[in-house]
Amino acid sequence: MPVIPLVEYDKLTPQMKEIVDMFETYIGDTVWARLMARCPEIFLKFNELYSTLLSGTVETEIKELARLRMAYLNGCDY
Repeated sequence: MPVIPLVEYDKLTPQMKEIVDMFETYIGDTVWARLMARCPEIFLKFNELYSTLLSGTVETEIKELARLRMAYLNGCDY
């Protein structure tokens, strides 16, 4: 069980439910989305960024390698 309570699905706004459903479809997990939903403004802005990262012509695997490299270069555990 998470230390920080997740927002229950039925308490999300319709827009946020749509985003959480997208996470379920594409990632298979909604924990991150329901955690971020605790701060709706940040959650919606993060979704704008994440949607941009998922779109485009660069393959998902290459984008993930870039994220791993950036984390490594910045000394972050990923």
